[in-house]
Amino acid sequence: MAALLIWLCAWLNGTGWGLSALHQLNAGGYALSLLLFAASFCFWQRRAGAEIFPRQTGKKFLRRCRRPLPAFFLLVTALIFLGGALYAPTAFDALTYRLPRMLNWLAAGQWCWIPTFNERMNYSGVAWEWTALPLLALTHSDRVMFLINALGFVLMPGFLFSIFRHIGVARKVAWTWMWILPLGYGYITQAGGIGNDLTGTWLCLAAIYFGLRARRSGRLGDLWTALLAAALLTGVKLSNLPLALPCLVAVWPALPQLRKHLPASLAVVSLAVLSSAAPMMVLNQRHTGSWNGDPKNKYQMQIASPAAAFLGNSFLLAESSLMPPMLPAANEINQRLTHALPRLVRDQFVRLPLNKLNELPGEEGAGLGLSVTLPLLVVLGAAVIGRGRPGKSLFALLPPVALAAWVAVIFYMVKMGSEAGPRLLLPYYLLAALPVLLLPAQEILLRRGAWRMFLGVMLLGVLPVLVLSVSRPLWPAQFISKKMAQAHPENKLLQRLATTYATYASRNDFLAPLRAALPDSATEIGFIGNPNDSDYSLWRPFGHRQIKYLRADINHFLDHPDETEWVVIKENVWPEISPEPLATWAQSHHAKMIWSQPITELVFWGPENWCLLHFEKPVAQ
Repeated sequence: MAALLIWLCAWLNGTGWGLSALHQLNAGGYALSLLLFAASFCFWQRRAGAEIFPRQTGKKFLRRCRRPLPAFFLLVTALIFLGGALYAPTAFDALTYRLPRMLNWLAAGQWCWIPTFNERMNYSGVAWEWTALPLLALTHSDRVMFLINALGFVLMPGFLFSIFRHIGVARKVAWTWMWILPLGYGYITQAGGIGNDLTGTWLCLAAIYFGLRARRSGRLGDLWTALLAAALLTGVKLSNLPLALPCLVAVWPALPQLRKHLPASLAVVSLAVLSSAAPMMVLNQRHTGSWNGDPKNKYQMQIASPAAAFLGNSFLLAESSLMPPMLPAANEINQRLTHALPRLVRDQFVRLPLNKLNELPGEEGAGLGLSVTLPLLVVLGAAVIGRGRPGKSLFALLPPVALAAWVAVIFYMVKMGSEAGPRLLLPYYLLAALPVLLLPAQEILLRRGAWRMFLGVMLLGVLPVLVLSVSRPLWPAQFISKKMAQAHPENKLLQRLATTYATYASRNDFLAPLRAALPDSATEIGFIGNPNDSDYSLWRPFGHRQIKYLRADINHFLDHPDETEWVVIKENVWPEISPEPLATWAQSHHAKMIWSQPITELVFWGPENWCLLHFEKPVAQ
C-alpha cells in the first residue's frame, strides 16, 4: 500500500509535466491520467498476484490496539482525520503561494512562469503541488488535500520500525519509539493539513525503508520505489536536497540491480527525474540565472557565516524542541531569548527576528516539541551518567545511514538562514534520532515502570496540541474564547486568544467579505498586495476567475489602469506604488471605490484596510 501511494505520487508528477507540455492541464486530462494509472495497476496486480490490503479481522486489529502506545496513536490519528475533515486548510505558505500557483497553472492549461510579485510561486519545488493538483482540478475544492499528509502519517510507524530494526535498534526499543517519534508537534499539526514538510518526512522514511529492503530482497520493485520516493522528497522542496545523501547510502548496495531490466529501469529513472527537484532547478536557472531561483539572495535564506548560521539554527531548534503544549507570554519570552543571542548571529541571521513563538504550537513553526524531545534528552542523560552496561562505540552508534543523516543536518545548519528552520527540518529529525535509540540505556530504562509512566505523561501533552489547535480546534474555540474575552476585557492573553481563533477560522477565505462585492461577471481580478499576501480567496469559485498580479508590472498599471476592470488593493501597500493617496488617485482615474474595510489576515499584522476599485470601461461609440 505504501508503494502504491509512492507510485501514484510519481505518476501524478510525470502527468503534470506531460499534460503541461500538451497544454491539457485540466480536469479532463487528469481524469484520463488516473484511468490509465488504475488500468496499469489492475494489470500489474493480476500478473503479480500482489495483495495490496492485507486481510485481517476486526478482532485482530482491536487486539493489536489494546496496548497503550498503539491505542494512543490510533486516538491521535482519529483526531487528525477529524480535524482535517472539519476544517479547511490554513497553512499560510499554501494559501500565499502554493495553492494560488496551482490555480494559475490550471487557468493557463500548463505549468508557466507566473508574472507575479510573489516569486515563491515560481521557484519553489512542485512535487506536492503535482500530487494535489488533480484533487483541485476534479473537485474544485481544497477540503480533501489533507489526505496526502494524513495517509503518510499513518504509514510512519511501520516505516520507522523497519528502519530501526535494520539499523540495529533493539526490537522493544524500536517498537516503543515507532509510536512516539511521529507524535512530534510538527508532525501531528501538519498531518491534518497541507503543509509539505510532513510530506517530505514520510517520503524520506519511504526512500530509506525501500532502499534498505531492496538490499535484502533483491527485488527491482523495491529499488524502483526507493528511487521514486527519494526523487519526490527532493521535488517537494529544495531544503530537502541534503537528505538525498542518506537515501543514497541506504540504496547504494542495491543499485547494480538496475541492470537486470535496463529498459524498464531507464523508464523508472526518467519518471524519478521528472518527480525530483531537477526540472525546477533547470527552469530556475533558465528564468533567474540560478538553480535555486534567488541568484542575489534577495530573501536572505543563505548565510555567509557558517558560525552564525549554526548558532542561529541551534537556537531555533532548542526553542521549538522544548516548546510545551501551551506557553503563555510566548512572544515576550522569544524576544528576550533572541536579544540575548551573540551580535554575530543577530547581524548575520537576517531572518531570525521573523521567528514567532506562539502560545500554542502551530503547523507553520512547530518542531519536535517537549513531549518527544524531553524523553530523548533523558535517555542521553542516563547514558552520560552510566546507567547500564558500558556504552557502544561511536561507530556502533552511527551506522552509515545515521551518519549520512547527521551530515545532512549539519550541512543545513551551516548554510540555511530561515526563521522556519524547525519546521523545514521535520524530515531530518527521525533519522538524526537513530544514535539515541542505539544507546544501551534505552533497554535498561524500558524495563522500569517509572520510565514507562513518564513516557505516558509526556505523550498526554500531545492531546492539547491537537484539541486546542488554532488551525483545527476540536472544541468550540471561537464561541468560548470570545465569551471569555468579553468577560475579561483587561486580560491581554484572552483577547489575543479570541482574535487568533477568529482569524484562523476565516484564514482560508479571509477576503470573502470583499469578494461578496464582486459581480459574477467579474472573471479577471487585479491584485496589489505584499509578497506575503494571499490572493487565494479571490479565485473562488474555482475555475471561474483568474487573478492578475499588477505589481509584477506596476508602471504599466499606473499608465493604463483601466485595462483591468476590477482591482483589489491592500491600502498600506499603496504608498510603495504611488505618492498620491489612493482615494485621490482613484478619483482622478475614474475609478469607483466599491468596498473598503479593515480585515485581519494575520494576527501579528492586525487589521489592515483592503479596497475594491471598479474602473469604468469606456463605452464604444
